Amino acid sequence: MRDDRTDHCRLAAHTALLATGTAFVGFSAAHLIDEFLWGAPQEFHLPVETTLILALLFVAALAGLLAGAAMRRPTSIFGLGLIGALIAVADVAKHGPEIIAAGAWRSGPVSVLLAVGLTLSAALTAVLAFITTRAMRLA
Repeated sequence: MRDDRTDHCRLAAHTALLATGTAFVGFSAAHLIDEFLWGAPQEFHLPVETTLILALLFVAALAGLLAGAAMRRPTSIFGLGLIGALIAVADVAKHGPEIIAAGAWRSGPVSVLLAVGLTLSAALTAVLAFITTRAMRLA
């Protein structure tokens, strides 16, 4: 007989993962637009066309991982957690010092909200992917 508490915990972890993963996809897309507005392609010496293709591939892959995670596919949950961890670290490393520096950053509070939202949703997605994976193994 299955333990109802275990089922409830597994469902709660999975639901929370999907919620933060959805926020992660949304903040990723919005933050990418902000990056374009403030010259990220030029900063990294990339042609705009190449950067657009990379942005498309990133958001499509992230949405695909979220869809796979919704179907409880372990590799998608792992991939979503891995990309969440990587983006959280990269965003803090890249934008943390810029935001902390004196003066307004980019478009001000909206740009800060997008960067912080991306970082937090990515980090929470990574943590919840680990918790969901663990809960699924215990079931």
